Amino acid sequence: MRKFKKQLITVTLSSFIILLSLNAVGCGSKGDYNAEKEKSPETHSSSAVIENNSSPVPKRNTGDESLDVDTDVDVSISSLYYLSLGNLLENVVRNGASRHEAEVTVADKKVVFPQGEIRGIAIKSWSRKEKAYNPPKSEIIQYVDVLENAKTINKIPNNVSKKMIKIETHILYLNSHGEFRTIGVTDWGNGYHEISVEKDDAKNFAKGISIKSDTGKKYKQIFLRSMEAEKILKEWIHWESQGEKEFKSIQSVSLSVDGKTDEIKFTENQLKILKTYLKSDRKSADAPCGYENYFECIQSDGSQFHFSISADGESISTDKSVYVVDYPDNMEMVDLLKELHPSA
Repeated sequence: MRKFKKQLITVTLSSFIILLSLNAVGCGSKGDYNAEKEKSPETHSSSAVIENNSSPVPKRNTGDESLDVDTDVDVSISSLYYLSLGNLLENVVRNGASRHEAEVTVADKKVVFPQGEIRGIAIKSWSRKEKAYNPPKSEIIQYVDVLENAKTINKIPNNVSKKMIKIETHILYLNSHGEFRTIGVTDWGNGYHEISVEKDDAKNFAKGISIKSDTGKKYKQIFLRSMEAEKILKEWIHWESQGEKEFKSIQSVSLSVDGKTDEIKFTENQLKILKTYLKSDRKSADAPCGYENYFECIQSDGSQFHFSISADGESISTDKSVYVVDYPDNMEMVDLLKELHPSA
């Protein structure tokens, strides 16, 4: 632990010098599986609010795969958790006199990232388990540029949030004070985005901090619209527009359970149970009642396909849509999931 603290101080000071030189519950149980994380944007408003830890950087990621986490790294803290998923091959520096030294701000109705550098990017959705991504540096710069060039808006239309399978991006940012900030960008579809910021909190993983505007107002989150930013994001994750059509051509399956790092390969018999379940009568839904079980499939043509199933088997989420499977068609699948991960 003493060695870990020494590394922490060394990395923090080094980063500071460099920057200065650059100037599980589902529908059936009637539970709330994650109420705070799943609030729709219409429940938020751009209302004023009142208002660190650095960490050693794991070895550089060499692709999209997650890194093995050192057991000494405390992933209960936001920055350490996102670094454990995987950091960028090359840090992306944002600098300039117009940027605040430490915080995200709004100037002339546009979001402005602080002075500093992007260390990591993690993305998740209802259909996909959170993982680190390593897009080309030029694309990361382009993505941030289009976010910063988009005018902020008062809110996201209600009809957008009801139809979109939202995508959550977490940008791990080291500011010029050597402090980590986690910039959350939620894509609600049709080019609409919600941006919020958190800092490390040793007791509660992370703590939300306000975004200050040049008008003097402070916001919990801001909203903007950029079709280009959404397009870039979907290209990064290889967003799948096929929806339920792909259920018919699944050849092999790997299951990851929320909160677990291991993957389970389905046997032929388990795959048969899954396919029978996926043939059940389905109804479209606006949002899932859970997405604890993540499936990554290989199709007959060799392509990938992602979806999730809630703990009670009543919700299926693909990139494109959410579906509901009613009792008793869900029960055999629930029994299989319990058998595969009895502690989930």
